Order: sequence, then C-alpha cells, then structure tokens
Amino acid sequence: MGIIKDLLYKISPKCVIKSNFLKENVYPYYHIVADGERPHISHLYDFKSKDEFIVDVDLLKSNYNPILLEDILKGEIKEKSFILTFDDGLREIYTNIYPILKKKGLSAIFFVNPDFVDNNQMMHKHRLSVLLYHILKFDYSDEVFGLIAQICGFRYANITHFKKEFMALKFDKEKELDEVFKVLNIDEKKYLQENKLYISKSEIQEMINDGFYFGGHTMSHRSLLTLPFEEQKNEIINSVEWLKDNFKIDYSLFAFPFSDRGVLLRLIKEVFEYDPNIILFGNSGIKKDVDARILQRFSLETPGKNTKKIVVMENLYMHYNKIIGKYKIKRD
Repeated sequence: MGIIKDLLYKISPKCVIKSNFLKENVYPYYHIVADGERPHISHLYDFKSKDEFIVDVDLLKSNYNPILLEDILKGEIKEKSFILTFDDGLREIYTNIYPILKKKGLSAIFFVNPDFVDNNQMMHKHRLSVLLYHILKFDYSDEVFGLIAQICGFRYANITHFKKEFMALKFDKEKELDEVFKVLNIDEKKYLQENKLYISKSEIQEMINDGFYFGGHTMSHRSLLTLPFEEQKNEIINSVEWLKDNFKIDYSLFAFPFSDRGVLLRLIKEVFEYDPNIILFGNSGIKKDVDARILQRFSLETPGKNTKKIVVMENLYMHYNKIIGKYKIKRD
C-alpha cells in the first residue's frame, strides 16, 4: 500500500463496516489460498491460509449482498453487494477455494491463462520464484550464483542483490531461464506434472457445472503494456474465446493481468466491439471507469491485515480520490 492508504488503514475503525458509509459494491480479488509453503509463490507475495480466507468470506457474507454473474450482466446489482474473484488459475482454486465457497453457498469468478491450464507450461513469474526458491534452499556456492547471474545478464555482487536482480528478469529472458533450470538439474515438465501448479480443463468443467464462472486473463499473463497493440487485443480476445470453445459458455469476462493502469481507451473500445456484453475487471480499487462494463477490484490477499479495516480503508480512499479528482479513471 502507498503512504495515503497506510495512513487510512491505521485510522480505519473496524466497527463501521455495517454503517451506511459503506454503500459501494466491492469486488475483492485473490490469487491463492493455501496452508504451507508454495515455492512458485514464495518470492512473489504473501497469501492467506484457508482459515483466514473463511474469516474473510464470513465477514463479507454478513455485511454485503452476494451477487451472481447474471446480476452483473443484467445491470441489476443491489447496493452494497459483492462477488469474489481469483486470478491466474492456480490449482488451489479447485482444491481449497472451490470447496469452501461451495459449502458457504457462494459463487465466484475465476480468471485463467489458457497457456498454463493442464500444466503444460509454467508462468514466467512462477518460473522465477521456483528457481530462486531452489537456488536459496540448497546453499549453492558463489560460483553457481555467479554462473546463473552471467547466464541471466547481470553481475553477481551478493545474495541480496542477486535476489533483486533475478526476480526483476523480464519475459524476454525465458531462454536464459531454460538454462538456469538445466544448471539446477530441474526437469521443468516433470516438476509441473508432479506439483500441478495450475487448474486442469476437467476441474474447470466441474466448477462450471457447479455454478462458478470463468474468464480470460490473457493467454500468457504477459504485461499488456509491453506488447504491440494488436498483440494486446489478441491476448485478451483469444483467452476469452478459448473458454467459449472449450466449455461452451455464453458470456465474456476478462481481468487485466498485473494492472489495468495505462490501458488505452482504444483497446477498451475495440474489446467492446468484439463483444458489447463483455465485463472487464481491473484492480484500481473503488473507482469509476470510463464504462460501466469495467468493474474495479481491490485485494484482500495480504495476511496479517484486518479485513474490516481494509474494506473501510478502501472506502475512505475512494472519498479521498473524489476530493483530489482521481475517482474517475481517465484513459488516453
């Protein structure tokens, strides 16, 4: 969180979540809910346990109105409503999140990257985390650190510097990461099949049959702003079409990977030309976008943060943005 959000979090009282002050609809998002270590996530972000997630779900259910996708598509959303969303298609959405939500009588939206469904490939950021986890776990010599740094195109100074440089490697370093897997003697294909990082097609179908919804998240989870315009559009549309082709769904949903900040108005317009009924999801907090078909979300993923205070803080931040003229998102 930034300085303003940190301050608002500190002054956010937990008791006001039931008040009329919090009338806005909320669309919280997560990536993973799990107990124990996850090497592919451990160097990316912290995440909540199943028990912590259940606390969040119960809190939202007792203070907000759960809605279904049909309500969103029809534009019939009651005041103070919510629906949970999950990005990246990690397998824990099936093993952990799905059973909890089913037991609680809630639906949710899951955004997947088709390239990784069925565990045939590993996402770039997960490759970095898995590799760094193994590099640090086995106490390699400075010579090995130096060799890996050389392969990846940076200089090895110390372990702290190495971690920073390694985790900052961009998508254009995929071939170099292939070499690092070889240096560490890790069979990536075998690792994926043994650890099952991502959801499978059959698991997606089971969840759809049970009333859960799925949307695209690009094909490859690349940052859209690093791609030419037509590739940006193709990444979006192809991920949505993949779901329609494989699961015969009749709706279109998409969540921007990393961030929707900087996404051009032209791209938004051309996606709406592809499907006027598509619903897009960003992660800019409680804000008003250029079109009512774009819903903005905020994260409830960070453990150790009081969920009531986060919800209050996001509402306070919305009012702060209204005061400074940043409540309405502007797109070039």
